Amino acid sequence: MVGDICFVGEPDPNGEIEIGYGTYEEFRGKGFMTEAVGRLIEWAKAQAKVKSVFAATTKDNVASYSILEKNNFIHIGEVDDMLSWKIELK
Repeated sequence: MVGDICFVGEPDPNGEIEIGYGTYEEFRGKGFMTEAVGRLIEWAKAQAKVKSVFAATTKDNVASYSILEKNNFIHIGEVDDMLSWKIELK
């Protein structure tokens, strides 16, 4: 295993679903999670109920939000030390 990735629950009434992920330290910086997030987004695009994907990262976790940026997520806001990200699928 190189890390963990999941959807957090089911899509909300607006078709938004949250993604969560983490890469184990010895596998960081090798592109595994960037590719995994991209594949999960491709799968989500094929799901009729999913219209967008949301993610949250801490402001100081550049590696984590770089993965989102590489997968075309847009920074949509921030609260305290957390950044919010979103990608529209349809």
